[in-house]
Amino acid sequence: MKALLQKRFLIPIAAVILIIALIVGRGGGDADDVLNHTVEQGDFVISIVEGGTLEAVNEVVVKNTIDGESRIIWLVPEGKYVKKDELLVEFDTGEADKNVEEQRVEFESRQAALVKAENDLIITKSTSESDISEAKLAVEFATMDLEKFEKLERVHKVREAELKIDTAEEALKLAQQRYDWSVKLSDKGYETKTTVDRDKLDVSLKSKEFETAKSTHQMLETFDLQKEYAEFVSNKKEAIAKLERVKKQGESKIAQDEAAVNSAKITLKLTETSLAKRVQQQKATKVKAPQDGLVIYAKPRSRWGDDVQIAEGSVVRNRATLISIPDVTSMKVVVKIHESMISQINKGQKAYVVLDSRPDERFDGEVTKVAILPDSDRNWSNPDLKVYATEVTIADTIEGIKPGVSAKVEIIIEELTDVLTAPIQAVTTVDGKQLCYRSNGGDLEPIEVKIGKFNTKYIEIKSGLEEGQEIILNPPLDNRINLTGETTEDSSSE
Repeated sequence: MKALLQKRFLIPIAAVILIIALIVGRGGGDADDVLNHTVEQGDFVISIVEGGTLEAVNEVVVKNTIDGESRIIWLVPEGKYVKKDELLVEFDTGEADKNVEEQRVEFESRQAALVKAENDLIITKSTSESDISEAKLAVEFATMDLEKFEKLERVHKVREAELKIDTAEEALKLAQQRYDWSVKLSDKGYETKTTVDRDKLDVSLKSKEFETAKSTHQMLETFDLQKEYAEFVSNKKEAIAKLERVKKQGESKIAQDEAAVNSAKITLKLTETSLAKRVQQQKATKVKAPQDGLVIYAKPRSRWGDDVQIAEGSVVRNRATLISIPDVTSMKVVVKIHESMISQINKGQKAYVVLDSRPDERFDGEVTKVAILPDSDRNWSNPDLKVYATEVTIADTIEGIKPGVSAKVEIIIEELTDVLTAPIQAVTTVDGKQLCYRSNGGDLEPIEVKIGKFNTKYIEIKSGLEEGQEIILNPPLDNRINLTGETTEDSSSE
């Protein structure tokens, strides 16, 4: 059976009916021209065979990540097997180095600006706290002055003015008494006129002082005390108002400085991000292998496209593909399965792979992916043909094989055991019945059979034949039968 599978590279089942018709079309000879076949019983494999191309299961595409355009100054040789982190491509670093240095200077300048802004904020907060403390102290002093005036100073000044009135009044009385006494003594001749005049002048003086003291008391009560009270009240109000102004001014200045700090931080962050990007761009001038694998240069998609040939000295744009690195330790074959057969294909089915370059070797495989939708690549060329991409992963590690090798894949649909089989061309259809023929004394004898599953070479015989029975390979063709197996009216009978 293994040898059978190794040699069975079949065409798609969609062509089975056509092949049958062509082969059967060669039939119709007499019994002397028949080819016999012995019916066998044994294992029977239902499979689908399609051609495809060998690919790596894991393939990484390396692209240019430098902004703008960059010139390649060194390139790893194509076809070389590289290890992870090995240097693949080196670009010219002149522009990248310049950009990094310019951005680093800008970054350091932004750092200094942030430090200054933070220090200014600290100074502003400290100054504001000092100004507020001073304003609060002014409010306290104004309040104390007002309370002192209301509780003590007002009474003290009134009492002092009243004391001055009392003193002036007593002095006036004494002066008047001295004067009266001097006049009496002068009338008796005991006192001189000069003394009398002096005492009279003193009475006049003390009288004026008394009037002045009363006037001062009246002005104090009527005007001065009210004026001083109003001044103390005004000073307190002004101190309170100044405290609020100092607070608002401090808050405004602090808010401005905080905004300056936040702006400096954001600017520094943007500059830092830009610097990090430019450093990354500088690092991107040396492209390293992301995994072990084979180096394959990216090829231009067409001769008329704008893709650049990957080579030393070439200038490539950002996001341009440079190299693909397939991991050749794990390979797969992608085949296209016709829509008529895709329902029979399921993930996990066993498969066999034979490479065109190694036709004598067969490798075990497994269906690992079945496309949900048909392949869109063929829509433009043949919109009626719908095929589904199916991946078969090879279980073995194939030494010395690179991607791109053509291969044939046999996907095992079902394995039948101990069944009768006959070549598919030995079965024909007449009047809707499946028939095989055997040679019987020079004549061809039809045998009605019930058929089962089939591949492109053999068909299962469920009943009608026995093991070892001889049947012919080129049965006669009913002229009324079309390629669909339906009978038609014989035109000659008309």
